[in-house]
Amino acid sequence: MLNIQKLDISTPVYSNAASVKQNDVSYSNATLPEDLKQVNSENLKAYHPSFMAKKSSVDAKSPLPSRKEQLKKVLSTTDKSTHQILKLLDEKGILDNKDSNDGSSVLENLYKITQEPRIQGLNTSQILTEVITSIANPATITQKFGDIPAESIKDIENQTGKPVPKSAYNVVSSSCVAASIEFNLASRTPAEFARFALGLTGNNYSVKKTVNMSDISSGFAEGIWKLREFNTESSVSKDWNTVSINIKPDRNAIVRARVQASYRDKGERSSVDVLMQSAILNLASQNSYDALIDERTGKFNPDKSGLTDFEKNYAEQIVFATPKVSVVYQNLDENGYLVGYNCKPEETKQHIIKSLQLGHNVIIGYTHLGADNKVEGGHEITITGYQQDKDGKGYFICNDTDDDIDNLITVSEEKLLPLIHHAGIPKEALSSNDIVVETWREILDNYKANR
Repeated sequence: MLNIQKLDISTPVYSNAASVKQNDVSYSNATLPEDLKQVNSENLKAYHPSFMAKKSSVDAKSPLPSRKEQLKKVLSTTDKSTHQILKLLDEKGILDNKDSNDGSSVLENLYKITQEPRIQGLNTSQILTEVITSIANPATITQKFGDIPAESIKDIENQTGKPVPKSAYNVVSSSCVAASIEFNLASRTPAEFARFALGLTGNNYSVKKTVNMSDISSGFAEGIWKLREFNTESSVSKDWNTVSINIKPDRNAIVRARVQASYRDKGERSSVDVLMQSAILNLASQNSYDALIDERTGKFNPDKSGLTDFEKNYAEQIVFATPKVSVVYQNLDENGYLVGYNCKPEETKQHIIKSLQLGHNVIIGYTHLGADNKVEGGHEITITGYQQDKDGKGYFICNDTDDDIDNLITVSEEKLLPLIHHAGIPKEALSSNDIVVETWREILDNYKANR
């Protein structure tokens, strides 16, 4: 099975042809107060992510204050440049969006961030700025790790009780799948993105997601198998129709998040990005991810980096509570050479366009082909739209979390379609004539045969 993320992604398959501004929202990058730019050993003392600095001031049973009071509190906790972004989001009605798993709105989740204690080493105002910025322009979300400054090494070693491996100092990120899923959360379901940020930066260091069994499987037995084999922390309802899943980052993600909270450079991940991406990678890799060195173990991937298409699809289904089929379009031999396709380019195109029409972004894994169609690299990006120019030439509108561009880009269908290795496609976007063998079924067959 090709593990796209383990391949070298330094050589882009395509160059930027044009840019499209996300949601038509323009803004200036918010700046952080000077006193938040440095962290000292005192506020890094508590390593355990569930450390509680103070008791929550929000009672789950008590009603929230009025919308006006919620907005007033969020404004009072953020700086002026963030106020400008909030105003634009308010004018567009995004603050009242309630497309979250528990029906809470963007504004309600932002307000709760101000009321409930954050993990020690993270700052409420900074978290709000990061969440609001990502919702206003999801294309600012990046997978790029920050370096670990020498002056913070001792503090980290005090937190973990272990020496910091040299491989952690400057990591070349393989978290493109997780960053793409995070982008989709912010762009498609901003209230759920804010809810995730609330949970992952809070004292529980996790967020609960309720999904239907049918979202992750075609039957109860299959769903239980997936939950068990992915080592997913979950509880099934009494009627067996729904499952509550606890999504959480690995323990070292908080170390990375604290570093980014104090030493983040332009173009690097925010502390919220760190926690979101770790949580998604941890969920997909059977809770085996280590954010300090960007490596994982887990039974479904012999490589230490990235995710397989099967793992990516599992995480997508849970995060978005939507059943998807992991469709593999390219046939690769055991030596990594492209030897054929499972679909014609026009069929692949229709899968993507129909997914878009149904309201879904499509995360694709593409390959970079060298001489004799040898796979030399790979990457995951998100297709958010499709357009044609005056001559009828088609372009996919895409987001790339590794291109240093804070806007969407366009890629010609002629160039991109032959390079697509796999994609998560909603079941309803596949026609009755499509015969698709999902990769996970092959894995299950091998598992049973070797058991």
